[in-house]
Amino acid sequence: MNLLLLIQIFFLLSLTLFSQSTQKNLQENDKEIKVIFSKSSFHNIKTEDAHATAQILANHIKKLKNIKSDFKVEIVTGDKEILESCSNGFDMILLTTEEYLRLKKKLPVEPFCVNYSNSLYGYVYHLIVNSNDKITDISQLKGETIYIQSNSEDQAATKWLRKLLKDAKLKAMDVFFKDIILSNKATNVLLPVFFNKAKACIVTNSSLSLLKELNPGISNQTKIINTSEPLILGITCLNSQNTNSDNYKVMKDILPILHENQYGKQLLQLFGADKLILFKEEYLNSYYKLLE
Repeated sequence: MNLLLLIQIFFLLSLTLFSQSTQKNLQENDKEIKVIFSKSSFHNIKTEDAHATAQILANHIKKLKNIKSDFKVEIVTGDKEILESCSNGFDMILLTTEEYLRLKKKLPVEPFCVNYSNSLYGYVYHLIVNSNDKITDISQLKGETIYIQSNSEDQAATKWLRKLLKDAKLKAMDVFFKDIILSNKATNVLLPVFFNKAKACIVTNSSLSLLKELNPGISNQTKIINTSEPLILGITCLNSQNTNSDNYKVMKDILPILHENQYGKQLLQLFGADKLILFKEEYLNSYYKLLE
């Protein structure tokens, strides 16, 4: 056997071993289904509750669907962490609408589904006052304190309030109100108005309905003076680079029927949703109006 033949055999053997190693690594990577939640997408819920429920649901789905892959749930905060987490690969990510619009050109995201509750996609916001104050118009709230169910001033609730003020030809939000207090917990937002400690608040319809169930007196003590169109607060996205992977197919099959599972219902309830429906571009139209 000459030297050239030995070199050729060694090369072929090395190529075969490398191919087997690569295939093994791909199989190992495919065993993990990575699910990412933006912390900003949690409205009126604790991060640890969402994380724990998502992990329980993932483990249940794994058994139910006989999935060999392990689910990995990550909670991230801010654009930087989102980009870093996604750079290591992902199968599903829940982003706020604001984050989606900012990052959709930087990430391989395919908008797949949105929340559906009370026969509407997304969420509806209400501007609420105390019934005893006889306030009927937003102009009467000048110089008052308002509570808003929101994580930050760049989210849908505050954008809607700015639009209300602009349409009424009133001053900018920061000038018009004496104090603006943000909280993602609905009780912290509505109860000051209920107890007449503040003049107005903005909460989602799902939060208002839940609080009315817990305290029927809220119906008589508060009044809605403005209601928004349905607004998408978050978008569940799949990885557009993984459309041929098993993980992509698993998530695509599971998400639309999440409400049929008791653990899925629990997770959806944390987000104030009845179920998930497939995303349509037209669902963003009402949000775009807030930016005009």
